[in-house]
Amino acid sequence: MKTPEEYFVENVNLPSEEKQADGYTDAEEAFMDKYMGIGGQAAFNSLERVDPRGDAALPGFGAGPVDDYGGEGSSADFEEKLKDEDEIQLVSFVVGDREYGLPIMVIQEVVRKVPVTLLPAAPRFMQGIINLRGRVTPVLDLRFLLHDGMGIHDKFVVICRHKGLQIGLAISAVRTMYRADSKDMVWGVESEVGVSSDFLLGLYKNGEKLVNVLSVDRLVEQILKSEGEGNA
Repeated sequence: MKTPEEYFVENVNLPSEEKQADGYTDAEEAFMDKYMGIGGQAAFNSLERVDPRGDAALPGFGAGPVDDYGGEGSSADFEEKLKDEDEIQLVSFVVGDREYGLPIMVIQEVVRKVPVTLLPAAPRFMQGIINLRGRVTPVLDLRFLLHDGMGIHDKFVVICRHKGLQIGLAISAVRTMYRADSKDMVWGVESEVGVSSDFLLGLYKNGEKLVNVLSVDRLVEQILKSEGEGNA
């Protein structure tokens, strides 16, 4: 089985998104309207453009073609389609003291943590925003979403594209890659896990170990629907 590094070197598959005439997707515009207000686009354009290369990118997890919008990652029924797959490839990582996973096709790259610009109207779970190669990229602190802020500090950011919005998930470390057989996946997880299941797509049972599979779809929905409560 390929390691995560080998996979990302050979086969980076970016989820699709539709680019608007002015260069922003509908989801990016909705984010800027919600959290940056009037003049949000101008404020975003003034942010320093981040383009991680070399030591800033985790070895083997460098970005694919920036303007490649192919793949199924952002299709409306993407996560439902996963449930019909015989095998699902997952990349796992550590948040706090727990292991989580994401379907590999929604991951664009993994970079070392970079400074973010704070947004006064953002909820506590949002660290801030970065201009990643011209894309609006909010960075989420999964410790606050999943563990009430508990756990060791993050060192990396997993970059995902889904439904027209690129998001960063702050993590402690990349763990490994799994090929999850469908018989080892549990999709109704409310009664199976001890953490909030609001953002979980499913649960992968790997022997005695349980890996919580996150739903990027629900994370994006949370960003666009959440009421701003300020950064605490």
